[in-house]
Amino acid sequence: MIRKYILPVLAIIGVGVAVFMVMQGNRTRPVAQPEVQSARAPFTSHIFGPGIVEASTENIAIGTPVSGIVTAVFVKWGDRVSTGDPLFKVDSSDLQAQVRPALAKVKEAQTNLAKVKNRLRVGESMVPGVSISVEEVDNRRFDVAVDQAILTSAEAQAEQIKTEIERCTVRARLPGRILQMKTRLGEYAQTGPLSTPLMVLGNDDRLHVRVDVDENDAWRFHPCASAIASVRGNPDLKTSVNFEHTEPAVVPRVSLTGDSTQRVDTRVLQVIYSFDRGSLPVYVGQQMDVFIEVSPDTGKKPDTQGASGTCGDDATRSLKPSKPGRRKS
Repeated sequence: MIRKYILPVLAIIGVGVAVFMVMQGNRTRPVAQPEVQSARAPFTSHIFGPGIVEASTENIAIGTPVSGIVTAVFVKWGDRVSTGDPLFKVDSSDLQAQVRPALAKVKEAQTNLAKVKNRLRVGESMVPGVSISVEEVDNRRFDVAVDQAILTSAEAQAEQIKTEIERCTVRARLPGRILQMKTRLGEYAQTGPLSTPLMVLGNDDRLHVRVDVDENDAWRFHPCASAIASVRGNPDLKTSVNFEHTEPAVVPRVSLTGDSTQRVDTRVLQVIYSFDRGSLPVYVGQQMDVFIEVSPDTGKKPDTQGASGTCGDDATRSLKPSKPGRRKS
């Protein structure tokens, strides 16, 4: 008796489960909120550009004029250096071995010069044409000149070797901080431009941010406009930035933010801003979101007393068309 109700009950349960699954599938799932909100523009009309933090001196790739094994490293990551401080040293044992022979040649040339000078002094004390011929006196003068030239050449060779030894020690050409170091004791340091520099040096007392302005927005950009930069990942950390300069050449986009809407086949105008390092916990190479104010009226000059402060005279002058010179009749 119970068996004849089993199939209808199972059928009803199956229909109920199917209806429940269909209803669950048609429900709108809640949109997942991002852990970090994206930065919002502080201006009504603006230009957005991703920026890369770099040192105020730009990131200087340190190289070596002499290839060889690194025998000494005088700095480490984060060290501050002054102009002339040694950074690392390349093996100079082969040059050191040439110093003593070079000094010996200098000593030999000095001795020969002293000898011919003595002969000349004796010849000049005699009566020309009686005790000694005029030709012999002239020849002794020529010998002095030749040995003087030999001594000068020997001293120059010794100085050249010392200069080559000095070149084996790479020194800082300007004050700054060691931002990156890929030079290790015992490694071979190669001359020329490298994909990975031996060291990266830069002055990070005040940082720069290199902003890529899309070529389609380049005509809207004004150097005197206010600009705000926020830290990527935390839009609450933001600061006003000061205009430094614009690189006039429009170049292909290199810095990518990972945004799916960002095109890689565009060209950008690179604008350099600066800000105080102590105002934000940022590091060289970090990305920032930069918003540049644009006046709604493109023919109206933006306010120069905004967040970016005063702009440079060169930047303002570059926007004014040059007047054609008068042609002389």
